[in-house]
Amino acid sequence: MADILLLTRSPAATALLRRAVLAESHGGVFHTLRVAEGWAELAAMGSASAMAIAFVDPYHGGAFGSAEVALFHRRLPALEVVAFGDFTGRPAADAFALARLGVREVVCAAAEGAAGALARCLREHLNQGPLERVADALAHRAPPGLDAWLRAVLLSVGPGANAAQLARAARCSPRTLRRVLPAAGLPGPERLLAWRCVLHAARLLDDGRSADSVARTLELSSGSALRKSLMRLTGLRPRELRDRGGLPLACALFLRACDVDDGGVAALAPRVAAADTGARRRAA
Repeated sequence: MADILLLTRSPAATALLRRAVLAESHGGVFHTLRVAEGWAELAAMGSASAMAIAFVDPYHGGAFGSAEVALFHRRLPALEVVAFGDFTGRPAADAFALARLGVREVVCAAAEGAAGALARCLREHLNQGPLERVADALAHRAPPGLDAWLRAVLLSVGPGANAAQLARAARCSPRTLRRVLPAAGLPGPERLLAWRCVLHAARLLDDGRSADSVARTLELSSGSALRKSLMRLTGLRPRELRDRGGLPLACALFLRACDVDDGGVAALAPRVAAADTGARRRAA
């Protein structure tokens, strides 16, 4: 599950994106569209939520908001930003300016192919990130009938979840879940939840957030609890994880813990080895 941010005053643009988001929600994973009324609210949403992508109207304030786009991108550098508005009659130079500011793509809400462009942006971002690749790599490990459940567990940030809640979602008992997951080569429910927390924490740390900020977003008890979980599972502190590879490294470590290599572990082998070495030194 991902938060998709939108900054626009256009009801038509909102409805268009909402339909695209609903179309991309499947397999037990449902994305949430959050609409901001201004740049300040958009930045606050981005800082407080586990967002995935932001669609912004660069003309939201009337004039071309290059300064606002630049500031927003600096605050959340790992967030994908798509310019989404009515570009009819606007200077062509604006699109080049947006590209220089780090905007991923420009989608004209008034264009005939706007719906298809939005769907493609969502599909490319939501289904091709490191977390999605992890879910795909583990799909064959899921016990019969639980593949969609496992994908939803990994991609959601579901705060406060525990083994009992996971079991209810899987329509089985916690005891059964503790038996079938390890039998399939997957972590047990408690460890699966711990890894999920680490994976989503790594994604948020990539935005330059502090451990305390990430802990609040994930509704953990404290930044200290997050640091301990990261150290226990990866052998790395928050800044070390971000500097050595961030989310892709966390995903590679998780797949390695599951004895799975989808190619991502091999690509990150030096960093995985460094992380393992650091963990062994701290345990010594």
